Amino acid sequence: MKKIYSFIVLCVMYALPSFAQNDIDVSHYMFDEISYNPAFTGEGETFRASLLGRKQWLGFNGSPIFETFSIDGATKKFGGFGLHVVNDKLGFENVVTATANYSYGVNLGENSRLTAGFAAGIIDRFVDVSELVYQNQVQVDPEAYEEDNVVIPTINLGLRLQVHDFTLGASATHIASNLKDASVEKLPRHIYGYAKYNFRIRENFSIVPSFLVKYGSAKTQFEGNANFYFNNKFWAGASYRIGESIVAMGGIILKRRIYIGYSYDWNVGSHGRYSYGSHEIFMSWRMKKDPKQQGFYQSTRLFN
Repeated sequence: MKKIYSFIVLCVMYALPSFAQNDIDVSHYMFDEISYNPAFTGEGETFRASLLGRKQWLGFNGSPIFETFSIDGATKKFGGFGLHVVNDKLGFENVVTATANYSYGVNLGENSRLTAGFAAGIIDRFVDVSELVYQNQVQVDPEAYEEDNVVIPTINLGLRLQVHDFTLGASATHIASNLKDASVEKLPRHIYGYAKYNFRIRENFSIVPSFLVKYGSAKTQFEGNANFYFNNKFWAGASYRIGESIVAMGGIILKRRIYIGYSYDWNVGSHGRYSYGSHEIFMSWRMKKDPKQQGFYQSTRLFN
């Protein structure tokens, strides 16, 4: 009974229409644009490899846990190419999403660039029906769970505009579906919009506020963040996800190539009294620095 209660609570919190899976929530969204905008693929003309892991809502049995992996790079003539994989587990449900990404950008001016991105792939959703427990041993039609494994296609689109130190982006995931017809076989479309600006206070000190809005699964989520970068090696910051959580984060940059970050979410929503928060770890490695960047704080792209 405890298992089924926890699973039902989690599904309600995720507001899953017809048990359709939601996109993941990432506290390091300013570092992990590729998760929701394919236009970021290959940005900065570097080769990148990134890992992210999140354990959400500690204290709930079967609470969400996921890992992401991405690699991407760019060519000067043919645009950016990448691969993005998400392994997302919620209760008895496990979803693996894999997309191949492509982006192409044009320079609008000396310090302005517009990039369009496209991602296509598959979503493999599996439900372990053997773990389900039915109250009072009610007889259930076995055909209701005839398909416990479903593989469906997905397509994502995005745009990204960089003007000096300002970045503006918009994207949509699972564009072939919408909220009304969302189901196990059709994930609800998610729409993202975000902006950030790099304020250079001193040579080795910068403040980068950012804002993200996401719409999907019958709700709109707003999140704001401010990160402080200093001494060429460290960052620290905080976020507020309206009505849900307050996030503290920090990290270190090693040899300007390896980025390691950690965040902790304090839940402030209706589930805050039952949860011990959420943990998230982020790591990224780059083969080389963008040759256009002469100093450590020359572009907000460095912080992605």
